[in-house]
Amino acid sequence: MKITLLYFVLFFTTLGWSQTITGIVRDSKTNKPLPFASIEPNTGSGTITDYNGHFELEGQNTTTNIRVSYIGYAPMEVQITSDKTFYPISLEQATVELDEVILNSYVRSAEDIIRNAIAYKRNNNPEKILDSYSFKTYHKLLVTAPIDSINPAIDSIFVRDNGKLNFKELDSTNFNLQKQLLRSHLYISEKASSFKYTKNKGRQETVNAIRMAGFKEPIYEVLGLQFQSFSFYDPDYILLENEYINPLSSAGLKHYKYKILDVTKKGSSSAFMVYYSPKEHHPTQNLEGVLYINTTTFALQKAIAQTTGVFEVKATQTFSYYPNENIWFPHGKEIKIKKGDTPESLSFLGNRFELRKGQKDSTLVHSNPQNAEDLVYLISKEHNFEIALNEPIKIKRRGLAVTIEEDAYEKKEAFWKSFRTDTISPLGQETYVYMDSLVDQKKIEPRLNRTRKLLQGYYPTKYFDFDLRYLLKYNNYEAFRLGLGAITNTNFSNTIFLNGYAVYGTLDKKFKYSFGATTRLNKEYNTWLGVNYTDDLVESGSSKYITDKRTFYLFEPRLFNISSFYATKSTAVFLEHDFTSKFNSRIQFSKSFIDPTYNYAYLLDGESYDTYDLTEATWSFQWNPFSKYMQAPEEKRTLKDGFPQFTLQLSQSIPNVMDGDFNFTKINFKAFYVKRFLNKTRTEILFNSGLAFGDIPLTHLYHASPNQPDGSVIMDRFSVTGRESFETMFFDEFFSDRFIMGQIRHTLRPFKINNRIKPQLALITRSVIGDVSNIENHQGLNFGSLNKGYFESGVELNRILAGFGLSFFYRHGAYHLPTFDDNISFKFTYYFGSGF
Repeated sequence: MKITLLYFVLFFTTLGWSQTITGIVRDSKTNKPLPFASIEPNTGSGTITDYNGHFELEGQNTTTNIRVSYIGYAPMEVQITSDKTFYPISLEQATVELDEVILNSYVRSAEDIIRNAIAYKRNNNPEKILDSYSFKTYHKLLVTAPIDSINPAIDSIFVRDNGKLNFKELDSTNFNLQKQLLRSHLYISEKASSFKYTKNKGRQETVNAIRMAGFKEPIYEVLGLQFQSFSFYDPDYILLENEYINPLSSAGLKHYKYKILDVTKKGSSSAFMVYYSPKEHHPTQNLEGVLYINTTTFALQKAIAQTTGVFEVKATQTFSYYPNENIWFPHGKEIKIKKGDTPESLSFLGNRFELRKGQKDSTLVHSNPQNAEDLVYLISKEHNFEIALNEPIKIKRRGLAVTIEEDAYEKKEAFWKSFRTDTISPLGQETYVYMDSLVDQKKIEPRLNRTRKLLQGYYPTKYFDFDLRYLLKYNNYEAFRLGLGAITNTNFSNTIFLNGYAVYGTLDKKFKYSFGATTRLNKEYNTWLGVNYTDDLVESGSSKYITDKRTFYLFEPRLFNISSFYATKSTAVFLEHDFTSKFNSRIQFSKSFIDPTYNYAYLLDGESYDTYDLTEATWSFQWNPFSKYMQAPEEKRTLKDGFPQFTLQLSQSIPNVMDGDFNFTKINFKAFYVKRFLNKTRTEILFNSGLAFGDIPLTHLYHASPNQPDGSVIMDRFSVTGRESFETMFFDEFFSDRFIMGQIRHTLRPFKINNRIKPQLALITRSVIGDVSNIENHQGLNFGSLNKGYFESGVELNRILAGFGLSFFYRHGAYHLPTFDDNISFKFTYYFGSGF
């Protein structure tokens, strides 16, 4: 159980437990719960009920009474006694009029309030009205449970059989959980950050200190998680990395219904309490909550958002008023997460995440039916302080969303004491001691690091990591390609990395290999200098963008069917540099010897070349203007892929330099866009193009990524579907020296067949048009031109079982083949999602 709970917190990122007062507020006649009723104690801060009418007041040892109010009902005073912690409260309906001074000719309904709040957004949104701001944040996260609510009795479980009860086993889960909570919480972490914002460079967080119980170094994937939006003024609201339509938006007016609950007054300011919930015909936008909107400026003073599903989530954001700037600025955030009761799934870390509640066995009888694990919750609080508005601010690096100080996870207790806005109780301190011991005993940290590396395609050892991409592959030329790769890690050196691989083809019976080294010249701008030598095979007509990120697949789909390779012996020197965190580049100079593995010769000026030398200079630039990045102590990491993304690459083959035979130029451009919709569907648009001119052999033309193997009938061609390939285009059927390719893929939300099978349908169409000059110069291989335009369309039914699915594509247009079956592609698909 403890390991399960720890695993739970690792996928979320940052209150000590004290005596609580809980209860439920219902309608006295209907007994229905009243969501978002106001609970005001005579001391301390108040709260409101959740969507089920429940409320919880923490740290209320001095509270003697609470006032409960709800619009349309008579308020009630409830006396608090020391021997009682749970209070069922019933309110009676009554005619209650809101202050007529507040509701006037300009504001007659809740919708009018929302429309005014939307109209005044630009005047109230901090990032619209302010030129700059800065503040510090203390963030604390706990996983715990209300100890007073746990029945610690050991559960005796019996099996009912023909009217008799037969003893089965004892379950001490509740007893052990309460025992643990008397000693410590289940988990704790803290983070100290500084935020800066300017209009031209955006918002940047600097993590000054991080402490995660049990871990010597932070889990950077957790630091990158977005629990909730910075502001409720964004078009969409993010909760646990899921996007929802913001109730304070024009789209929200179409998707939510609103109701005025009350008008609250605090000092000289008053606020409308506006309850919002999804309209019945929009069930997917399932946020529900309350907005506190200032009655004068229509600024947001407080916001509450709740959602149910695999988790029950309640998020709260509070604002403080700054009179000099006449603005309400974010003051703090809180989010509480516990296990939900519904079978719905949640998208998290790039995957659908699901918890299944155990089915109750009617033959079992429990002496203690309570499952205390259902009481466990995660609560995260952030408090902003030292807030400075419209003061001169410098942000060092444009485009970085998060930077982490070198010694962030080594800060001493003296630093934490100066930064904390909330004390750590003895229970919290003991949690660090307990979790440090548990994680060390169970060797959780090295196991977690190993798992992370495996999902990235590495198997770690002390000084180097094995590269799993080279273990086993298959293609039509080499058959099975067996090998091993490795790269040194930071235990070997923080600045110099050695890498290499060696493979062997079982059909061609040849060894191939590569080795190289890179050194970091500048960490701030991610500048690397590298050199490598490669003796291997490359697919003819392929065109790789050298700034593309490293990818790892359990197997590469297109590789299975490829047979046209050229052997290359290449030496390359390269320099990588980030102009900004969102605009990176790579410059490469290479010398290569090319030897096609098939019968081919290139004719130039009356001379035939069946092997040749190329000397090339390549410049590649990658621009991801909407992606978010984090600068960790060791490397730059991607927090979130934003779209569109653009890549431009220029290559020049230089004749008569280092024995270069040809003079040609290649210009490649790629754009990729993904739009994720709130109904869990997704549309992807890919544009790829290339232009080559000069003396260019077939090996360096463009092949448009075909993926149809030879075969006279459909099932003879049954193989694996590629990612961005033309499934009905045969290998070596077309080559081009200029082309434009486009693809549109629309993926629908998964549909449920049963609890295990939830496939996902994707609709895909692709097209490419191109041409080739001087086709007569290419001898030995017959191929065609794409000057009439090539089209195919089809469907994929993915993740039917264990990541496997099926695809069907049809070839149409000018290159439709006379035999109907030859236009059809029927294959299997495989998609594996790791979430890292």
